[in-house]
Amino acid sequence: MIDSHVHLNHPDYREDQDDVVARARWAGVTGMMNIGFDLESSRETVSLARRFPFIRGAVGVHPHDAKTYTDDVENELSELLEEPNIVAVGEIGLDYYRDLSPRDTQKAVFKRQLALARGKEKPVVIHCRDAFEDVMGILAADGSRYHGIFHAFSGDVAMAKEVLALGFHIGVGGVVTFKNARLREVVSELPVGAIVLETDCPYLAPVPFRGKRNEPAYLRYVVETVSTIVGKAAEKVVEATGENFARAMKLAL
Repeated sequence: MIDSHVHLNHPDYREDQDDVVARARWAGVTGMMNIGFDLESSRETVSLARRFPFIRGAVGVHPHDAKTYTDDVENELSELLEEPNIVAVGEIGLDYYRDLSPRDTQKAVFKRQLALARGKEKPVVIHCRDAFEDVMGILAADGSRYHGIFHAFSGDVAMAKEVLALGFHIGVGGVVTFKNARLREVVSELPVGAIVLETDCPYLAPVPFRGKRNEPAYLRYVVETVSTIVGKAAEKVVEATGENFARAMKLAL
């Protein structure tokens, strides 16, 4: 199993990070991608990718922190992207739900980081909350066909198809295990080749851990639910989503 979105550098793991990684490996997680959300977490992502050969990383500034983005930040991100296991720019995008940075600032920083990704020929990991039209407009504006992942996808089937048409994969995590989640319908209507698995740990823990701290070991509950929804064996879901992750991140299969 490949967990395409983890935050092992989160303070929630300060006391037991190594144990969390060990439990994930024991549970069958063969690879993870740790995601930066500001400069410091991006630096920590590089440290994790150096320590653990099965961890890859994405570095970038989350829309919540867009107001902290400067030329110096961008220059350091550019340097971090030269690290061998840093494979993407992320998570980047727009968040109009919390509006922790001004929307104009979010848009400007999103565009700058997309340009950084293009310059480095790296995929992107997209955060989009209550901002779908603006995110899609920015992505489509320059005519580039992106590779990458729409993380923690929360839209409907029609929106998912728009995302796929731009060249992205859909990130499916613990929300798919929630009984009335719209994501269940989205997964049922998409080819398995369209999705990648994620936990977004420590957030969005699946049933039966909903509301508690999430961790990569719980990815198997996402696999089991996706397997039931799409009518394929769990092993086939794991194989397909692993190949999808490699394609999304431009990695050798």
